[in-house]
Amino acid sequence: MKDKETNMFLNHTTAEQAKRSSWSLFPETVSIGDAVFVRSSKASKVSWQGKSYTLQPFGSGYYTYLPIQRHVKPGTYTIGNQKLKVITKKFKTQYLQVTKQMEGMKRNTKRIEEDQKKINAARSKSQPTLLYTSSFIQPVSGRVSTYYGETRFVNGKFDKSHMAIDYAAKTGTPVKATNDGKVVLAESLYLSGNSIYVDHGMKLFSQYIHLSKLNVKPGETVKRGQVIGWVGSTGFSTGPHLHFAFWMHNVPVNPNQFYNTNPFRWTS
Repeated sequence: MKDKETNMFLNHTTAEQAKRSSWSLFPETVSIGDAVFVRSSKASKVSWQGKSYTLQPFGSGYYTYLPIQRHVKPGTYTIGNQKLKVITKKFKTQYLQVTKQMEGMKRNTKRIEEDQKKINAARSKSQPTLLYTSSFIQPVSGRVSTYYGETRFVNGKFDKSHMAIDYAAKTGTPVKATNDGKVVLAESLYLSGNSIYVDHGMKLFSQYIHLSKLNVKPGETVKRGQVIGWVGSTGFSTGPHLHFAFWMHNVPVNPNQFYNTNPFRWTS
């Protein structure tokens, strides 16, 4: 009964906040796998897909990110007092052939679970405010070899959806920070090889893996365009490339949406 009363209070509070606040969504139309940047003129909370998100103060408003998870159904949703349109998207299928030795790496669940604990701990250390004010850049020059969202089969068996972009590039190609942030993880992991996670604030992280060499350490502040490592083929990898991803509230979202985009038209 107490939980029901609490939920009723939160829903009522959110509704009242929406009436009093000026809301903006960036963008207002998204595909599944994308993200939305939400702004309100007042301290607020929003409910999205069964979770509550608290908007954090920055500049002249309050902000949060909302990940559009793969399971979200296309349609029109209400965020604050604005309408968000979610449209469907078709994803490609990739068939990958690897050696039996590489395929066996996936069965070492102990090592994989140990690394996942490290990753989870790193992604729990996000700063409450935004750490960047400019647009995001592509971290490496290279051909896209695997797109975000592709359904992957390894040696004829379904593996998983590829929730990142792979850029094929020569070993040693510089990898740059996509934007300002703070390094929360920089070490060699079992499947992902030499890996870096950078916090950009408000539960948004960029991920760079399979690197040949690292150029940063945990705790370092990095600037947009700074070389943080070099392309390689470490871990579970069939050739030199950068596996690049964004994690938003622990949900992987499409990096393509971020490039050359600056949502800070509202902060002045």
